[in-house]
Amino acid sequence: MLTLILAFGLAACVPPGSQPPQNGRLPDSALTTVTPQCRVANDVADPLFRLLYTAWLDGVALKPETSSYTAPLPGPPRIESCYRSYEMQEWWRNFYCFFGNCDLAAVPGTSIHGWGRAVDFEDAGNELTFGSAGYQWLKANAWRFGFVHPAWAEPGQSSSEAWHWEHP
Repeated sequence: MLTLILAFGLAACVPPGSQPPQNGRLPDSALTTVTPQCRVANDVADPLFRLLYTAWLDGVALKPETSSYTAPLPGPPRIESCYRSYEMQEWWRNFYCFFGNCDLAAVPGTSIHGWGRAVDFEDAGNELTFGSAGYQWLKANAWRFGFVHPAWAEPGQSSSEAWHWEHP
């Protein structure tokens, strides 16, 4: 008998005796590649493709981040701007905690990135900021594609992130 597990919209048939999907440890078959740096849960891919295409039609150069690292230390082993493996969740948490800013990265295994349901965007090749055209476009249009900007990421919050959007 197979068990159906539903985690953040990720449905998977789990054979008896096997483990359900885990945050940051999703099988490749559960993910769709959008860009080399961005894989999302299969059900998020179509809304994300439509969002990016509509932004492009509106003249907004929005895309998943290709690089989010500017510090003088060695960078991450790879950029994962959408689905984030458990290993990369650990890397970012350790990085921010090293600088005393643990709040800037989720505890590994708890990130919505680990379910392939979050996207970190850039605008015209630069980090998305609260004043950028990409952020303004997302604020006005992201809901049409099922994306939200979580309250904790809004301006003025301790861990505000203009670039982080989720598809719950």
